Amino acid sequence: MSENNQEIGPGRISFATFLLKILAGAAGGVGGSLILVLIFILASSVFEPITSAEDQITSISPIFAFILMMMIFLSTTIGNIVSTWLMALTERDKYKRISSTIYQVFVLSLIIFVFTAPIYLITAATNPTITAYVVALHIILSAQVSALILEIVSNYRYSLVGVYGVTFSVLTASGILFILSGVITSPQILLFAALPIVWGSMAFVGSIVTIFYGWLARTYDKDFLSTQTVYGNDYGKEVDIEVEEDPKAKDEAGSDFLRHN
Repeated sequence: MSENNQEIGPGRISFATFLLKILAGAAGGVGGSLILVLIFILASSVFEPITSAEDQITSISPIFAFILMMMIFLSTTIGNIVSTWLMALTERDKYKRISSTIYQVFVLSLIIFVFTAPIYLITAATNPTITAYVVALHIILSAQVSALILEIVSNYRYSLVGVYGVTFSVLTASGILFILSGVITSPQILLFAALPIVWGSMAFVGSIVTIFYGWLARTYDKDFLSTQTVYGNDYGKEVDIEVEEDPKAKDEAGSDFLRHN
């Protein structure tokens, strides 16, 4: 029974790995924030009339909207890629397809940018106040899909655990940012802190969910969130299980052909 329990649930996370994962997520977020700060400083002449304005702003220039779009796109893309890469390195046995993950993260970041670009331009011209919410949505959404890609691509069997972990992480990060928005008066500081908070939450809350589910599954001897576990009307139906095989070298493939012919 003890051996069977060891096979149930995702792999155990040691305390050292837990800390490393939090540091990896936060470090990736900090990397994205540094890009944000660099672009903000280089484009300070464009941002200063907006950030120092005391009256309500009714519209802002297209140049500002374009620089803001590029700033958020570059910082989130770099932050997401670095965070997923570093977090994957903390658990190499779990996250094996790092290159595929990074590729998909970049593609999804590009797609999100394409779809949000018109929203930036429209809100900048009509209601600049809403632009801040667009930025927050862009940061949180891009981090969410990047974390989901990391879990699904490299950890298919327990991708549902990743979905739960990422969902709770987004809710936690959103709550923290919402609370800080009422405390911090400077929008620039909140913007620079957004990526580290979001990715730190992804690593911390996601690891807590994985640890808790692993304990729950082993305690009750039931893999509730495994993709091979079925419920309701699906019970009893055959589940296709794809077994991954390492590609054979040419000489091994040839020897198999000769053995069977």
